[in-house]
Amino acid sequence: MPYFTHGETKNKLILLYIAEHACAVPTREQLYRTAILNSQMEYFSFEEALGELLEDRLLTEVPKPFGDCLGVTDLGREALSMFGKSVPQDERRKIDAYLETHRREFLHETQISSHIEKSESGVILHLLLTEADRVMLSIALAVASEEQALEMRSHWESGSESIYNYIWDSLSKESY
Repeated sequence: MPYFTHGETKNKLILLYIAEHACAVPTREQLYRTAILNSQMEYFSFEEALGELLEDRLLTEVPKPFGDCLGVTDLGREALSMFGKSVPQDERRKIDAYLETHRREFLHETQISSHIEKSESGVILHLLLTEADRVMLSIALAVASEEQALEMRSHWESGSESIYNYIWDSLSKESY
């Protein structure tokens, strides 16, 4: 009869499992969403388990053009191979199904990103389009307000491909 873990140990194994089985190295937000929606984990339990996994070097922060992701280290893989089956199989299946269902969404979130920077000189909207960890387009726009930045950011989420194609086509023309 298998032994199932509980509490903090189970939370750590779940986070390792998610990070290992995601289609790519997940962002903190993706890891959080998957854990919260597919296990009994709460926010503070997530934060505590994640902090300890990073401190114990079972997970590592992986810098990407769009921000840091969380990757499983060799030590984390070793722990997962030894203790991963102590997470109930139905929970692992639920996580696997969620990751499969949200694969394209997760990929989209890591290819099209943005952030708003507020400083003394004003508001700057940073837009980023990446593919295979390569920056394809990076735009920094000074905008009048945070509200305008938020509106423009929502258009970036849905229109980044056409914006990229427009810029590419415009700059590729031989004469103007």
